Amino acid sequence: MNRSARLVLLSGIPALALLAGCAASSARLNRVSPGMTREEVVSALGRPHAVAAHGGVEYLTYNLLNKGVGDMKEYAVKVVAGRVEAFGEKADFGPQLLSTNAPGGR
Repeated sequence: MNRSARLVLLSGIPALALLAGCAASSARLNRVSPGMTREEVVSALGRPHAVAAHGGVEYLTYNLLNKGVGDMKEYAVKVVAGRVEAFGEKADFGPQLLSTNAPGGR
């Protein structure tokens, strides 16, 4: 393989990795469904980036790549009594989540 062919091949690898990362990251939220346990969510999505609790409700926050765009978006999973009640973009959950920045985990 000549030098220019290797350069073209090598320059394409980071682009493919970025595309694969975007698809995997944005698709991760599709693994969540209402009724799942908190542990199932962590198994599917990994350790949350932040955790907030308000009146017996726990919010797990994840920073995921936005599919096809490459920018990060914040998503939240609302857990009530140990089970998923709702999930979606963090901003959709209202002001109680706008200032969470504590490290995730339990």
